[in-house]
Amino acid sequence: MLSSDTAQDTFSSSWTWAAVVGLITLAVTTCFSIDQVRKNQRAKEAKRYQADYELLNETIVVLDKLAGTAAQRTDLGTLNELLSRIKQAERRFPFLPFGAVVAHLDAYRKAALPDDFRRKVTGRKVPLERVLDLSRQQGIAITGALTAIGEVQSEIDRRTA
Repeated sequence: MLSSDTAQDTFSSSWTWAAVVGLITLAVTTCFSIDQVRKNQRAKEAKRYQADYELLNETIVVLDKLAGTAAQRTDLGTLNELLSRIKQAERRFPFLPFGAVVAHLDAYRKAALPDDFRRKVTGRKVPLERVLDLSRQQGIAITGALTAIGEVQSEIDRRTA
């Protein structure tokens, strides 16, 4: 009788250790699987945002070029195209703050100087104060647009990191 109790204790002990090892293995495997799924989801999401992230980078380059001059309406061709593409991105991802970028770029477009402003200023048809005011508005709009672009890119980085 003594020998049968010993065999039963050994069986119970070895079964318990096997169960513990099996549960630990299952837990570790599950954690690695969940982590891999999250990484795959982030990679897919980053790929979805990549084109719009590059669009914002391209917009920054154009705004930096425009910041050095008092832009006229004829200088805004590239910016108008980029603005159209940003509006499309806003419709694709309404949860990202593209609307602020669009608003600042629209303000910049509205502050563009007339194409013949030099002739009008020299002919005294447009007051110089009006031209200076439009130039200031352009600077404010560019600063606001660059800040808004930074916020959108930060949000994209946060979502894909």
